[in-house]
Amino acid sequence: MAPGTETFRSRFNHVLSCVIWAVCAAIAAVVVLTPGEHVPVVAALPLLGIAGATWILLWRPHVAVDDAAVTIANATHAVRIPWEAVIHVDTKYSLAVHVPGRRYTAIAAPAPGRMTGFAARRGEDVAAEPGDRVRPGDLASTDSGRAAQLVRGRWEALRDAGRIESGLADRTRTGRRPDLLAIAVLAGSLAAVLLPLALGRG
Repeated sequence: MAPGTETFRSRFNHVLSCVIWAVCAAIAAVVVLTPGEHVPVVAALPLLGIAGATWILLWRPHVAVDDAAVTIANATHAVRIPWEAVIHVDTKYSLAVHVPGRRYTAIAAPAPGRMTGFAARRGEDVAAEPGDRVRPGDLASTDSGRAAQLVRGRWEALRDAGRIESGLADRTRTGRRPDLLAIAVLAGSLAAVLLPLALGRG
């Protein structure tokens, strides 16, 4: 069992974020450097808004595990789930950690679509026994599969070591907190996109 905190972040989301930021920077450079064009500063605000939203929606979400809990950080909030509360982990639509009465999903670890899952399945030896059927979202080459391996690996290691007390799931509370920085950046990004439109109509 690895000590300390381990974190999953989507490589695809990080690559996509870099592409979006590069496109925004390229557009801004073309506009600024085009001879004879005088562009007001406010015209660049939508690009800043897109860049900010990309940081919040694609770059920052993650899943982290330590010896006390699994933390799912989504766009505007994070949920810390003690291991004693966990009853199931699945990847039907995305990584989801189930506790009594509800489940928490991770936007950082979506399950693959049908075509992506088919391609990933062809590239992996996924059946341990004849007739076994592995859900595409559990494949190690997918975001949901890598995140699920991280969560299940720590959960099972702690359980096998006798470090998770059983029978406490119904009495163990999860901690959900809003991410005020993310909310502020998203609000600012939306304002940056809408302000030029509002000024253009004025």
